[in-house]
Amino acid sequence: MMLESVINKYRKLRENGAFNVLLRPGVVSNYLAYQKEIAARPLIMTSTPPGMEIELTNRCNLACIQCLRSRGLKPYALGDMDFDNFKRILAQFPHVMNLCLNGFGEPLMHKQFFDIVAYTRRVRPWCKIGIYSNGMLLDAEKAHRLMDCGVAEVDISLDAAHPDTYHRVRRGGKLDVVHDNIKRLVRIKRKTRARFPLVGMNFVMLNENEGELVPFIEHAAEFGVDFVNCITYASYDWGFVNRRSVDSYRRELDAAAERMAALGVRCKSFPSSDLSWSDPKQPFGCKFFWGESLRITYAGDVTLGCCVPFKETFSYGNTLERPFSEIWNNERFQENRRLARRHAPPSPACASCDAFCKRFFDGVTPSGSSSAAS
Repeated sequence: MMLESVINKYRKLRENGAFNVLLRPGVVSNYLAYQKEIAARPLIMTSTPPGMEIELTNRCNLACIQCLRSRGLKPYALGDMDFDNFKRILAQFPHVMNLCLNGFGEPLMHKQFFDIVAYTRRVRPWCKIGIYSNGMLLDAEKAHRLMDCGVAEVDISLDAAHPDTYHRVRRGGKLDVVHDNIKRLVRIKRKTRARFPLVGMNFVMLNENEGELVPFIEHAAEFGVDFVNCITYASYDWGFVNRRSVDSYRRELDAAAERMAALGVRCKSFPSSDLSWSDPKQPFGCKFFWGESLRITYAGDVTLGCCVPFKETFSYGNTLERPFSEIWNNERFQENRRLARRHAPPSPACASCDAFCKRFFDGVTPSGSSSAAS
């Protein structure tokens, strides 16, 4: 197991061109300390998360049905992060190794996106920078600028293989436009022989896109992207109701795995067949309170990097008002860590989630239909 872990870490460093991190003993030391601490889950953390999100904007040009804003829920005012504020925040994370420039918005909407990327690459040359995008704004100019600009990975979310499904799921977008943008991005990368960014396509399994994962994978093979991600059990505590059975998911996942193998499509994230998370008796065990997923909002607030940014997951402090070093082990963090260690959800939202919703398959018949709808 230790040899396999070493090999996997080597592959990640090679894939992301990040071997220079080995010349940063402080960064490596923090990473190793963090791995030990998150396993032990102490109340006081001496290390800081090696991965995090900094939300450049929470504005978006789409209204996807699985997004909280589609339910009329806006946890905070909409806006963009000021460039100077970004610099102030990034300075508080000298050991960050994996930085995602996302939150609840489309990062390419930020007018200084490329300036922020260039600055980050200059002051954190070892850091992997990635973004998730809906791809609608990825025109020819942006595609050219993305080549070796400092962004290591671009994950483009589609959640559909057919135009009518895409129109229902990712409202405001056009599938043909996104497809053209992806194909152009891959074409430009090959023509310029740029190593980065790696280009991925994402698919979140929903009620509306049942049966479209296999054709989605076939599109990915046709377009020549570097990888795909498949995410299922996408249940959030703001009104989404699953109508698909366990068998429905497993049939589609099995077919997708077979098609990926046949086409040689790489998948970086694929759902596990282990459904123990959906057992209401499964004890609460979220590690987000130890920074397994951490987000700084565009306004500088420290939040958990989960999908329930309401009152229950309040800001733990604002990095523009006090340093993260003072926030990281404050009374709020310690209290929630104390509760989580006792398997006690700190909030109703946490109780219903614990990484995935424990009520996900409630009311679903073996055929996959919802008993509430029948």
